Amino acid sequence: MDPLKLRATYGHDLALVGGVDKRELTKGRGEIDREVWRLAPLMEDGGFIPTVDHAVPPDVPYENWLTYLDVKRELLGM
Repeated sequence: MDPLKLRATYGHDLALVGGVDKRELTKGRGEIDREVWRLAPLMEDGGFIPTVDHAVPPDVPYENWLTYLDVKRELLGM
């Protein structure tokens, strides 16, 4: 499910968790950046916790996971 579409439909009546496409985490820095930054409006708007749904698959390299966390920290100003 696309959290951007859910927010457009339900507004802040629905808090959201998840929404990060874990398939993008198997790719490179550019794809990880695009995936996290596409969710930036929701993070700035509040009521949204960006994370992968369920578990991180074993085909996501550890270095990519760390990159994903760094991009989220950068976006959130941490």
